[in-house]
Amino acid sequence: MSKQEFVSKITALVHKIAPAYGIKCPSAVIAQAILESGYGESVLASKYHNYFGLKCGTAWKGKSVNLATREEYSAGTQTSIMANFRVYDSMEDGVKGYFEFIQMPRYGNLKGITDPQTYLQKIKEDGYATSSTYVENCMRLVKEWNLAQYDTGKKARTAQDYLKVFRSWVGFSEANGKFKQIIDIYNSHTPLVLGYKVKYTDEWCDTTVSAAAIQAGMADLIGTECGCERHIAIFRKLGIWIEDGTITPRPGYIIIYNWNTRTQPNDGFADHIGVVDSVKDGIITCIEGNKGEAVGYRSIPVGWGYIRGYAAPKYDEEEETAQAEVPAASASAPEKKSGGISKDPSWEGRVTASALNVRTWAGIRYPKIKTYPTIARGTRVEVCDSMKASDGSTWYYIRIAGRVYGFVHSHYISRG
Repeated sequence: MSKQEFVSKITALVHKIAPAYGIKCPSAVIAQAILESGYGESVLASKYHNYFGLKCGTAWKGKSVNLATREEYSAGTQTSIMANFRVYDSMEDGVKGYFEFIQMPRYGNLKGITDPQTYLQKIKEDGYATSSTYVENCMRLVKEWNLAQYDTGKKARTAQDYLKVFRSWVGFSEANGKFKQIIDIYNSHTPLVLGYKVKYTDEWCDTTVSAAAIQAGMADLIGTECGCERHIAIFRKLGIWIEDGTITPRPGYIIIYNWNTRTQPNDGFADHIGVVDSVKDGIITCIEGNKGEAVGYRSIPVGWGYIRGYAAPKYDEEEETAQAEVPAASASAPEKKSGGISKDPSWEGRVTASALNVRTWAGIRYPKIKTYPTIARGTRVEVCDSMKASDGSTWYYIRIAGRVYGFVHSHYISRG
């Protein structure tokens, strides 16, 4: 196993398991696994699935192995000893074993820490390691592998976080063998869909979409599958499927194609899948796995006939900071009329944000209305009027369900 493959596998497992134990700093844990196991090459790791140098202790009732190790009881002096180490049956069990190990009371101060330097310093002070350079060695790995990107202390999981993973894989191909890392990440996530482990000889476009979700910690938002048509069923269950290939998508939307039909509407069997990277001047730029046996970009016009539809994951982004192309409707919206705000509908629009706040007045500082605090993507509303907030942004005064009024940011309402 290459260093990259090991880091990818251990990252996916740490990211999957850490939240259940209240650990919000995966970067530090991943660095510990790399350092303690020598990228999974140590005997303890490769043969016994113990990636963190966990000794048995008096509480351990499982399998064990007696191996030589070195401890630094005095700064700068290495002492060789024999010790009993815990044995696990799989990589996932070994990673889970770490989190169970640190449930001991002395490690209770690790929960909630989001800074890797602090986490590593605390765990060393708690007695986890004797090396005088343990923190420095782990932090070097955090920086070398950019592991801080996996930490969960941030408030939101955004479309850009998902795209960052996808973009890092551009150029991975069957020719250079790097595509195997993507498949390995997919296969590391359990339970496997239908119990099927993807082979290196399989088509891997949807495997890439799923692996990126796993790597970004968004499997719950996107689902995991290795078959496009079955993934649509997951999208429907998640309530994020848009059976319309003519819409203008947003960055982070999952795009699905049907190559047997080249006109809209296109409701044929799904053949291929990718993610929308950007939309500009009517051109959609996507990133796709297994495009010519590589991860690469594709540019297509909005409403291209081969598009089957889109999935719009419910990313945790705030409505005011979501990255997207401003809808054309914003430029032609009616301005505030003299004599007050009109309650007469002027045109009909559709919500484009995953969850759009409806406020009592124009501006994010105003409270949400009680009847409709948020409205979901795709909800149709009647736009009655518009006005400028104090920061210069345009807000629409809308009517919902023919009876409830409130203000929403114009950026997230499109015509039609």
